[in-house]
Amino acid sequence: MIDILSYSFMRYALIGAILSGFGSALLSNFIVLKKMEFIGDGAAHVAFGAIAFALFFGLNMNLLSIIVAIIFAIAINQLGKKEGVQENSVIGMLLSLSMAIGVILLSFKKGYVPEIDSFLFGDVLMITQQDLILLGIFDLFILFMVILLNKELKYYSFNQRLSKIFGVPTNVINLVFLMITSVTIVVSVKIIGIILITSLLITPGVIAKLYAKSINQMLIISVIVGVFSSVLGIFLSYYLNVPSGPMIVLTLFLIFLISYLLRKTVLKSFAQ
Repeated sequence: MIDILSYSFMRYALIGAILSGFGSALLSNFIVLKKMEFIGDGAAHVAFGAIAFALFFGLNMNLLSIIVAIIFAIAINQLGKKEGVQENSVIGMLLSLSMAIGVILLSFKKGYVPEIDSFLFGDVLMITQQDLILLGIFDLFILFMVILLNKELKYYSFNQRLSKIFGVPTNVINLVFLMITSVTIVVSVKIIGIILITSLLITPGVIAKLYAKSINQMLIISVIVGVFSSVLGIFLSYYLNVPSGPMIVLTLFLIFLISYLLRKTVLKSFAQ
């Protein structure tokens, strides 16, 4: 374990994994409860378009990705309000549009673009101090939002229409939630990758739901699972010499499989 910490890029990777696992796990509970799993794919693929645009014009990737993520969230929130337009339909259209723009821009860029593979599947060598600061800031914002709006988020997660009756500002909460989720995704893609980030946004919440009896319990369990699997995935990727993103996803799925089988076995024993 000591040798892995002797490299600065691995220290960055571990800190990034902890921060990414923490923030994504907190959000995963509400994503799973609201059945908004498609938002992860949408925001991640929109990030691809932003990254391609930044590479083509030589702009700051982090700044442009965050701006595009916020625009993406606002577009979903506004278009999703229109009668006859489903939120998932809007996400699907913007996802395809962003990918198309990204591919077209990259086709005009001469030569091989190595950064794209790194963004698609994650690359710990790309993580910088600026990335860690961004992740830390957004993690604090997510934690603050979950604590401050705990009751409102519970109503919002279970029944958005009913929450309006109780005076919950669902439109505002929905917009803030979409924005913070989209931004968290785009600042996490260097660790786990555009294609694989959805796993970190869904699996911790699914595992937590298997055992938790309340949303607060789900939050605690999901954070433990998210952080543990991310750190374990980084360690395994280092010692097995495999990419970090896929290893984190594989670790998460194995934890889910063990959790699911364990719960099934326990319930069966109680039934007997």
